[in-house]
Amino acid sequence: MRDLREFRRYELVFVLGTATLYVVRRLLNEVDRIDGMLSSAERSDVPSATLWRNLATYDHTLNNNVPLIAAVGLFLAAWYVFHTLAYPRIHDRTNDREAGLYLGLTGILLLVSVFIYQYLKLYVRYQYDTAENVIGLAVYSLFRKRTVLANTIGLVVMLGIYELGFQYYQLLARKIEQESEQHFRLVSYLLLGGLGLLAVNLVLTGTLPVTLWHGGTGDTLLLSGLLLQILVLQSYVYSDVLPLFRTAESTRTVLFTTIGTTVLAAIVATTVLWGAVTNFYYYSFEPIIPFTAVVLIGAFAIAYVRRWLTKEKTALKTEVSTKAAELASLRAQINPHFLFNALNSLYATALNENSEKTADGIQKLGDMMRFMLQENNLDRIPLDKEIEYLRNYIQLQRMRIDETHDIDIRVHIQEPNRALFIAPMLLTPFVENAFKHGISFRTPSWIHITLTLDDTRLYLKVHNSRHPKSANDPEETKPGLGLDNVRKRLDLIYPGRHQLDIQQSEQDYFASLTLVYW
Repeated sequence: MRDLREFRRYELVFVLGTATLYVVRRLLNEVDRIDGMLSSAERSDVPSATLWRNLATYDHTLNNNVPLIAAVGLFLAAWYVFHTLAYPRIHDRTNDREAGLYLGLTGILLLVSVFIYQYLKLYVRYQYDTAENVIGLAVYSLFRKRTVLANTIGLVVMLGIYELGFQYYQLLARKIEQESEQHFRLVSYLLLGGLGLLAVNLVLTGTLPVTLWHGGTGDTLLLSGLLLQILVLQSYVYSDVLPLFRTAESTRTVLFTTIGTTVLAAIVATTVLWGAVTNFYYYSFEPIIPFTAVVLIGAFAIAYVRRWLTKEKTALKTEVSTKAAELASLRAQINPHFLFNALNSLYATALNENSEKTADGIQKLGDMMRFMLQENNLDRIPLDKEIEYLRNYIQLQRMRIDETHDIDIRVHIQEPNRALFIAPMLLTPFVENAFKHGISFRTPSWIHITLTLDDTRLYLKVHNSRHPKSANDPEETKPGLGLDNVRKRLDLIYPGRHQLDIQQSEQDYFASLTLVYW
């Protein structure tokens, strides 16, 4: 999660930078606007004395610069408290008391931010006569307690939307990182770049209205507020309401009380939200009922889907755990079988050859054992490691075989030209089977091994002669689970991504495996 840590590291710098840019632009725009109004009024033959007398109660620093800078600073403080202190405790439920205190502090900071801005901020507009001619400038205030409360609720919704977007980014980043580190970097950079450009564009061109709930901004905040209510309420329904339906000890009174509390909370939250939209004049109560219905239906639907998906996920985890245990068991059965064959080969070589060849065999066996200890327990390994193990196995088998006795062993293995991955120990069992059943020192024998690659698939073909074992051959009593285990592993690891074709007769045995790269 390196990119997420980097994102958190630079997030504060980006937020502070965009906020500063917004404040500077707003201050410069206001200076230009008032200068333009003065110039326009003077061109309309309004005396300068009249203009400045009208502006006698207006202090540009106190009534424009201070409220804007203080409001943005307090809003950033509220964002930091909620984003880094309150929400993590709410999400993790590590300390409800601290979470409540930080949440309360966030609300106070937002309220003070709006109050200072609305209380100190003064606006300048033209004065007109009955003929719509400019006769001067007027200074006025829009401070209203209702407006302060409505705008505070609007800022709460804005904080919630930001946190929702941040959490969604974290979720998306985790999912992408599980698939591919390279894809995660690319997608995260594209996502953050797009969001950054959008934020900079809003900072450079957008201006929040005096009352946040007017115009298009109000419609956006209304929809966002309903969405936040649904998400918050569904969390409560998921954790506290739905479990009551599955608990035998839950009485009907407890169930109805909990559901009633949920409905009441939805009604209150929707009423407050609609009050902010109407600036708490409540000129119509009709939208409250459908909005509440949407919130309740959405909350219960999402909570139910979450419960269902959780059950499915638990079932899948159980199945995966079972399959992993079975896979580990199959690996445990395969590994000793290979080591047993390798040791037999070295034993025969030590009896019939000099020490140099024995040393070479011991080295190859060491490489094979190192592969088993370090690579074999991984879910996937580089294909060149599997090929190296396969070559060592073939070389060890050749040590015990005198190929002048009408034994034809042909091996063609294509080396990969890029990084490819495969589940370990899937190729060697076919080769082992060929050496086990395809070699006889009394009759002609052959083993042909071909391994080729293309852009998406691996092709392994093993063709060998067959010879009946003698009754006293110790390998004849072995159950021979190698290929059966490979079949099971292929079904577990490469479902729908492999093709295994085996043909056999009294004289020969042919195995063909096609595998899509992992």
